Amino acid sequence: MTIKKRLFISNIIMIVVPIVAFLIVGAVMRGTIALIFEIENWERYDPNIITSSSKYLVFLAIFWITMLLLGAIIFINNWIVMKKIVRHITEEHEKYENSHKELIAGISHDLRTPLTVIKAYLEGLETGVADTPEKQKKYMDTLKAKTNDLEKLINRLFLFSKLDIGDLPMNLQIVEAGKFIQDLTDDFTEEYKQKGVMLEIENLTNDPVKADVLWLHNVFINVFENSAVYKNKDLGKVTMSCKKTRGINGKAMLEIHLQDDGPGVSPESLEKLFDVFFRSDPARNKQGSGLGLAISAKVLQHMGGAIRAEPAETGGLDIIISLPIIEGYNGNTNYRR
Repeated sequence: MTIKKRLFISNIIMIVVPIVAFLIVGAVMRGTIALIFEIENWERYDPNIITSSSKYLVFLAIFWITMLLLGAIIFINNWIVMKKIVRHITEEHEKYENSHKELIAGISHDLRTPLTVIKAYLEGLETGVADTPEKQKKYMDTLKAKTNDLEKLINRLFLFSKLDIGDLPMNLQIVEAGKFIQDLTDDFTEEYKQKGVMLEIENLTNDPVKADVLWLHNVFINVFENSAVYKNKDLGKVTMSCKKTRGINGKAMLEIHLQDDGPGVSPESLEKLFDVFFRSDPARNKQGSGLGLAISAKVLQHMGGAIRAEPAETGGLDIIISLPIIEGYNGNTNYRR
């Protein structure tokens, strides 16, 4: 629950609880007065009789004790609510600070690596280490490659910042999930086979979902690239399948599973897998900025979906993409390959 919602609920509680409590106290006091002073008809009672009676002291004692108890209950309630809110705010702040530090450390690391290579190769060209046309060409090719890496990283950082503030337009359309996955597999099977990853399909369903085709395409590519980078065998495998499920709100959702047979991720690292620059797990301590899955999470969030990771039956990682199913679909999809 967000801080805004917690504050809203706490404010409602702080208003409603005293009102309800005072109404209850009013009813109790009215009944107490009627009982002590034997009032049968409130329209005929004389207030002077009450104030001049010795029973009035008893009434006052009961009244003030009740009010003190009521005040104590309201104070304790508000104190507990505010304590929870403060604790939540503190935890969120600590989480933000840690994420900020990891972000800065990640950016520094991923910028430093290609910059170090670029600097070294430029010095090699300047000092004449590359003294033959072949060496010079090799140095120039490396410089171009590292410059491209820098450009890709900067573009991804810019994209992530745009997604983070919600400033990225999306062209949402109805997409038949099974057809989309089949087309994607046909297009990229050979390319990823060259990278050491086989793309396989099991149990596809052609349920209609609402998505931006280009961004959904990029989400799948990010997962494929992740599996290719972290595979622990010559030829790894990514198996894709679909199944219908229900969200927390009862809404029909389509879960798309992408299971690989790589090293997997430790249980304590699963939730952090989609954090920016996350690479603290030993199995993921390799090259790459760590931005791909973080961008995928943001993209799917903007589509009304989500992404999570679970241990795969193969021992690797199961990336699960959830998208809302379009109910009442009549078969007129506007997705074209």
